[in-house]
Amino acid sequence: MAPAVLVRRLLSILALSLLAAASVSSAQPQGLFIPHPEDDSRQVEYFMKRPIGEGPWPTLVFLHGHQEDPSAGGRDFLQWGVLDQIAERGYLAVAVSQPGYGESTAEADFCGPFTQSAVMGVIAKLRAEGYVSSGKLVLVGISRGALVAGLIAAKDRSVSGVVLVSGLFDLRELAQDSGASEIKQAILKSVVAETGGGDDAIRARSLMPFASDIKAATLILNGGKDDRTDPDQARQFAEEINAHGGNARAIIYPDLGHQIPVQVRSRDIDPFIEEILEK
Repeated sequence: MAPAVLVRRLLSILALSLLAAASVSSAQPQGLFIPHPEDDSRQVEYFMKRPIGEGPWPTLVFLHGHQEDPSAGGRDFLQWGVLDQIAERGYLAVAVSQPGYGESTAEADFCGPFTQSAVMGVIAKLRAEGYVSSGKLVLVGISRGALVAGLIAAKDRSVSGVVLVSGLFDLRELAQDSGASEIKQAILKSVVAETGGGDDAIRARSLMPFASDIKAATLILNGGKDDRTDPDQARQFAEEINAHGGNARAIIYPDLGHQIPVQVRSRDIDPFIEEILEK
């Protein structure tokens, strides 16, 4: 075989190999990691998409709910294109894998202090790196992630907005409900398995007692037919926040369940986010 022909074939093989590697990389995007703030032997995984230009940027942090495939974690928001869409609008887009999900190590503690610290650690790193605009941070939590987002907002006054989608805001009520449905009993079993189920642990993971501490603008979305949460709790939580000088709004979709379609909730979330991040 002529040397020139051999070189062309080798270059062709190399190009195909690079394309295949790029395809695998695209299909399986790699996360970023920080040591857990409370245990540096553990890691916290997060995914990030930056807008064009120089930071800092208005920032959205997305928190997933419980996943049947716990290996997904925050990667779901990347693979669904959510982070790309947010970055295209000029915002820094971040998704965090809660402990026990994705490649965040350590066991889940059902939205407890270890999970909250993991998310707050990622936010602190982004701020230290100059990525986050002051006063322009919104947390978007779904289901279990809604509880985490709300509990962080109750602690961190620098959070300017929080979106809580399909959250269960008072675990104390669930623990006392002897007639709870099968799926709610399953949720309670998860709480007990991950926390031990003591009164202090359940109260610490219930948002309702901390309504007075939430000063960030709050948007609460719930399905009227949700079999895992309680739309009345969503309304009550918004009322409690407002009664203590906060700014909260609850929207109940009467015909929807736990899963609120993206195109439906976006009609309410998008203007809320724009008001906070672009004013």
